[in-house]
Amino acid sequence: MSKRAGNQGVIRLTMPADLRYRDVAVRAVAEACRLVSRNRYAHGSHPRVHHSATTTQTLDLSDRFAAEVVSAVSEIFNNIAIHGYGGEGTGDVTLEMRIRGDRLVIVISDQGSAFDPSQVPLPELDALPEGGMGIHIARACMDELDYTPGPPNVWRMTKYTAGSMRRPRRVSSPT
Repeated sequence: MSKRAGNQGVIRLTMPADLRYRDVAVRAVAEACRLVSRNRYAHGSHPRVHHSATTTQTLDLSDRFAAEVVSAVSEIFNNIAIHGYGGEGTGDVTLEMRIRGDRLVIVISDQGSAFDPSQVPLPELDALPEGGMGIHIARACMDELDYTPGPPNVWRMTKYTAGSMRRPRRVSSPT
């Protein structure tokens, strides 16, 4: 993690676009969520983390903030690996997380196939589909979600903590 102005950090991780690496991405995102929670409670409140005997902290994933961020990133990672690279694991995914006080900004980029999110059909929820829900889950979980086709393809996601002075919910993509 590199230090930025105001003691805010950036975490970057590049990994193969292979579903076997999704858990690596998810664990990194969960840790970034913990850091956002720790920033939020830095002035006297008690964070929702547990301390182990080794002083390693693990995130309570029942925390809505973390659960939603992890779900969104997991779905986007799946889509990149499966659709962007055709399930071949032949490219990379770069995950960049910026801790910004009351929010976490995540940028996910890849060199896989681009697509038009406006062409993704709305899922038929009455049919309980097995697939085709990833982008819709990410939209529902994040406060801001933007996609820019590439190369590189770039997803920019922002999640605000519950008590932040958040901006209005905005989800956009090129149409």
